Amino acid sequence: MKKLSVLIVVYVFILSINVYSQTSSSKALASDSIDVLHYDIHLDIAHKFSNQLCGFTEAKIVPKVNSINNITLELLYLTIDSVTINNTNNAFSYINNKIQIPLTLAANIVDTLNVKVYYQGTPHVESYGWGGFHISSGMSYNLGISFGDDPHNYGKCFFPCVDDFIDRAFYDYYITVDSSKYVVCGGTLINILNNGDGSKTFHWKFNNSIPAYLASVAVYNYVAVKGVYQGMNGNIPTAVYVLPADTNKAKASFINLNSVLQTFEHFWGPYRWERVGYVATTLGAMEHATNIAYPAASIDGTLSDEYLYAHELSHHWFGDLITCSTAEDMWINEGWATYNEALYKEGVYGKKAYKDYLRTKLKRVLQKCHIEDAGYLALYDIPTNYTYGETVYQKGSCVVQSLRGYLGDSLFFGSVKQMLNQYAYNNISTSEMRDFMSNHTGVNLSDFFDFHVYHPGFTHFSIDSMISFSNPANYYVYVRQKLKAAPAFANSNIVEVTFMNNNWQKFTDTIHFNGEFGKKAFQIPFVPTVAMLDMEEKLADATTDSYEIIKNTGIVDYPESLFQLDVQQVNDSALVRVVHNWVQPDGLKSPNPDIKRISPVRYWLVQGIFPNGFNAKAKFYYNCQSTFYLEYQTLLPSYLSTDSLILLYRKNTADDWHIINFVKDDDQFSGYITTNNLQQGEYVLGVGKPFQSGLNEVFPKKNKKMEVFPNPNAGDFTIKLNDVNEDVIANIYTQTGSLVDSFLIAKKNPIAHHKTKEMNPGNYLIKLSLLNGNNIATEQLVVVKK
Repeated sequence: MKKLSVLIVVYVFILSINVYSQTSSSKALASDSIDVLHYDIHLDIAHKFSNQLCGFTEAKIVPKVNSINNITLELLYLTIDSVTINNTNNAFSYINNKIQIPLTLAANIVDTLNVKVYYQGTPHVESYGWGGFHISSGMSYNLGISFGDDPHNYGKCFFPCVDDFIDRAFYDYYITVDSSKYVVCGGTLINILNNGDGSKTFHWKFNNSIPAYLASVAVYNYVAVKGVYQGMNGNIPTAVYVLPADTNKAKASFINLNSVLQTFEHFWGPYRWERVGYVATTLGAMEHATNIAYPAASIDGTLSDEYLYAHELSHHWFGDLITCSTAEDMWINEGWATYNEALYKEGVYGKKAYKDYLRTKLKRVLQKCHIEDAGYLALYDIPTNYTYGETVYQKGSCVVQSLRGYLGDSLFFGSVKQMLNQYAYNNISTSEMRDFMSNHTGVNLSDFFDFHVYHPGFTHFSIDSMISFSNPANYYVYVRQKLKAAPAFANSNIVEVTFMNNNWQKFTDTIHFNGEFGKKAFQIPFVPTVAMLDMEEKLADATTDSYEIIKNTGIVDYPESLFQLDVQQVNDSALVRVVHNWVQPDGLKSPNPDIKRISPVRYWLVQGIFPNGFNAKAKFYYNCQSTFYLEYQTLLPSYLSTDSLILLYRKNTADDWHIINFVKDDDQFSGYITTNNLQQGEYVLGVGKPFQSGLNEVFPKKNKKMEVFPNPNAGDFTIKLNDVNEDVIANIYTQTGSLVDSFLIAKKNPIAHHKTKEMNPGNYLIKLSLLNGNNIATEQLVVVKK
């Protein structure tokens, strides 16, 4: 009966899986009908003919279906001399980079076909200048992915192949070059043959199956910096092939290589390849299996690009060991590898470094991703022109972070290790990943993938209220979900709630809920003074937050929260957590004539443990010029001054927004707006009456390049230029940005009288610009009735 009950549970569970499913591609692939088992690549590279390839590739092919009459291979912009099958000349056509090889007899699944293609010519590099086969300044190498072409796979840039993410083969490389050169390919070097004619032939053998785009060759006068890593499955040779002058730099830049490997093995399981290899190239980086193309400029003796070689190395788990089934699944390759940039930091530098790195990345995603990718995109089924864009890499890494937080470390890492075992040296789709991890963990991940992978946008979680009941340590916590650019609320949400009191006691539990609102009763072993949602930043929702333990006076920066703390007094340790919320705040409960509008896109929450005597100023960042900051065209148009910018506060969600005392930086368009007495609660920028901070902050008197007088006036005024030694243009704008007048002020006459065209009474702006368009001064102009 036990087996039967398990089968029933599994059957019901499978029925509950989300309706999203995938096929490998809507396009017919060569790998649908044939399987290439092995490639022998024999190439002369830039020896026999300058800057050219010549030679042949033999592919050992078996049909996947019976009665195939044609074999299709791909090769980019090279000349094909002949084709043989099982050593017999065969007809072929070569059109649009596809080699069509008709068979004289239909082939079946029991047959083996040895197809040999002889070819030569100048290899191709894509229009972006990245993917392709590069021959320049004595260095030759391939990069197996094209950013600009669709499909992106570029194994075909140097050998005829089935070039997709599915077909995998073994490789032998026989590469002939000038005797002064050294050849590095994926796999293990078998021998070097001196041909006696000023050339050498290098034989490299690759002992694991990989897709064609991960095959590689590099040629230069390389020197190897070698080592050994004691891996989980035994000793693994390591080698970084560099320019002769860069060996010491390589030792310094890769000093933590073994620690990075140890970190990835700890989290993901054993490194399953025959060696660890990098080769210096002019461009890169590219995760060619065991032979990572890595920019020579990054081998500079510092650790500044350590994250980059960690990213590429981690592809030997995500991308090389398991490979996305289609370009639409690319987040499996690149999102997970980008997450590993943070994970290696956790292993090598500690959890704080991990959190700091991911927080910076999340801010980048929330602030810039939709701009750089021209909209909010879902991770799966990404448009091909954004396959290698910000969404796939950066948001993909954030989704992996959230998946870890959602499942917890034990379930997350355990299931991923099993997935890597199950799909090793194979391709995997997004739906297959979802279903495998769901079945292995027992947690139905349909809702998680539905929201975070199959749809655009972000969740946002906040505590709406906390109410005690029955005794002081029992509390109902009410939570709310908001959305940032998402079509519908996420379901099956799991969020941590952390309670603390003034004695720094801490209690953490989770709340599970669907939709917009959730509620849970908590029994807490003490009376809490604060409740914090996702305090340890396990979920990458639409917040960037962190907490600091404050022991000294001075400035404390929260860069990803766009906030600074200026501590004036602290008698005992304080904990200050600042949450920057990248969603619309609650609106005003009651109309307020002093508040015209509040920011529709962001607000702050400040909370923590504030001991007696703690006093600090709070500085909130604003920017009305950059498209990457949220006041731009949402709160104030970019061409207007910020004289009417105000700071609002409320203690909690039951309170209403009200203006608090503040001072704004002496800058017209960006800076900090400061309140002198930080309180726990929520803060937001708004627009109200001008000049409420007590400063003439928009038009500072010091170093003014332009003076306007009289002001106010009836449209008849004088402009005086100070320290301006060029001709300038004065443009007059309405408060809504419409140009109403424009005139030249010559440098030889720095005091200019002007009478405007007919202008209605009101407030205007005069913007002074050089003839090249650069703005050098702005002044307010007030026109009154005559």
